[in-house]
Amino acid sequence: MSNRNFDYIIIGAGSAGCVLANRLSADPKSSVCLLEAGPSDKSSLLKLPISVMFAMKHPKFTSQFFSTPQKHLNDRKIHVPRGKTLGGSSSINGMLYVRGHYLDYDGWSDLGNHGWNWTNVLPYFKKSENNENYQSSEYHGIKGCLNVRKLDFHNPVTQAYFNSVTALQYPYNEDFNGATQEGVGYYQSTMTKGRRHSVASAFLRPVQDRKNLEILKNVEVEKILTSNKSAIGVLVRNFKEQFKINARKEVILSAGSISSPTILMRSGIGDPDDLSKIGVDIIHPLTGVGKNLQDHVSCTIYVKTISKVPYGFSVPLIPKLSWWVLDYFMRREGLYASNIMECGGFFKTDNTLDCPNIQHIFMPAFRQPPPDMLAYGHGYSLNTILLRPKSVGSIRIKSSDPSDAPVIDLNILSETDDLNNLVIGIKGSRQILNSKEFSYLKPEEFRPGPVVQTDRQLADYIKDNAQTVYHPVGTCKMGIDREAVVDPQLKVHGVSNLRVVDASIMPRIIGGNTNAPTIMIAEKAADFISKDSKL
Repeated sequence: MSNRNFDYIIIGAGSAGCVLANRLSADPKSSVCLLEAGPSDKSSLLKLPISVMFAMKHPKFTSQFFSTPQKHLNDRKIHVPRGKTLGGSSSINGMLYVRGHYLDYDGWSDLGNHGWNWTNVLPYFKKSENNENYQSSEYHGIKGCLNVRKLDFHNPVTQAYFNSVTALQYPYNEDFNGATQEGVGYYQSTMTKGRRHSVASAFLRPVQDRKNLEILKNVEVEKILTSNKSAIGVLVRNFKEQFKINARKEVILSAGSISSPTILMRSGIGDPDDLSKIGVDIIHPLTGVGKNLQDHVSCTIYVKTISKVPYGFSVPLIPKLSWWVLDYFMRREGLYASNIMECGGFFKTDNTLDCPNIQHIFMPAFRQPPPDMLAYGHGYSLNTILLRPKSVGSIRIKSSDPSDAPVIDLNILSETDDLNNLVIGIKGSRQILNSKEFSYLKPEEFRPGPVVQTDRQLADYIKDNAQTVYHPVGTCKMGIDREAVVDPQLKVHGVSNLRVVDASIMPRIIGGNTNAPTIMIAEKAADFISKDSKL
């Protein structure tokens, strides 16, 4: 392929990149090139909601990263899969639509990121959203590209969860993305007509035939090209062919919290001490690149049941599983139209906290711990997630070779408060699951099991079993301090015509799932870019 010229080059066709490609190409005077390291997302494996348990392990559609041995998790390496296909991680994730707490965004603003408080970001959440359930809410949009809805069918076991939690005086919450977050309720998901509605389906596919938009798949970005500390294009490789793509206006890095900092570092933008050790020429020193890595940490309680009411795999259930296949193809309903993450809630481990620091995801299906997931039998599980961990990790590169996997140190539970709060959260989850509301299912706690009772034993169980919830953020953080990588307009400090637009710019992790906030970030960035182009 010969050298090409575009106004905008977007690196990464994930939750941010697809939104940017849609918005920027809406101006017929602007030419846009969208680069994706992976293949198309047309596989049915990525469309069925139930297939979420398989998609995250598929090597064709994901980058199968692993962390370094985690000191505070008994030296276990943690699985960190990231989407590598059109739609990025929105094509493999659990599809939960959760924005976080309004104080998360006010907190970003308090750090000097003016224009990012809740009042400023809410219009961008609404802009992207087509909410089927809340047609007249001041908190939701109904004309956006992304379809958001509750599941049509819920397993009866979810009612036992609700009955147990409300008996403990926790409130029911109709809408986690409304006036308040705390309480329990049904999750909304990014689905439409029983199928996953990734950002590729929502934002990219409707505009893919625009003459001013070119989408290149299976293209690995080796580095960003610069001249006099200004981004001028990218050096890419497609199979064995290496070529340049030139940017007349901007290069926009939307490769995600793992890959965006690694591309910056390979391009000579990062901590000079780290880069000089591996022989990368320093283009611009930014010590914060790859630092500030944050992720939600979680631990799950698994329960087996004699009852066949919960979802599962067993010989007696074969006729019902067959019916669900027919039901899906006839009505797009039933088990195969479910992501299994039907309900949950947001809680505080301490009532003096301003906002919840624990999230529940209740799954009415028997499963094994990641990465295996599937298991024979019936039951349910409750995933307890620590929303605002204090522990912070980092990402480094071994060399300038894109085929070398980055060094990912999540540094999970390095802060004592994180472990203590997760122990409190697990004890609360156990209280809910041990209530009489579940007794008709004849349950038996499979993991951690009845022998684990003391705080010390629960802490050991967490260290042996805790995982991330696949929400890495913060590695190119937005801010005005010395460790910030981008400014509040998401421009890279010290390098012109270069922005980072994805979850890596979050200065602090938000209290909830990260896909919806990433889409919001891209919507807001598109406005920044469009306004700058008119100056």
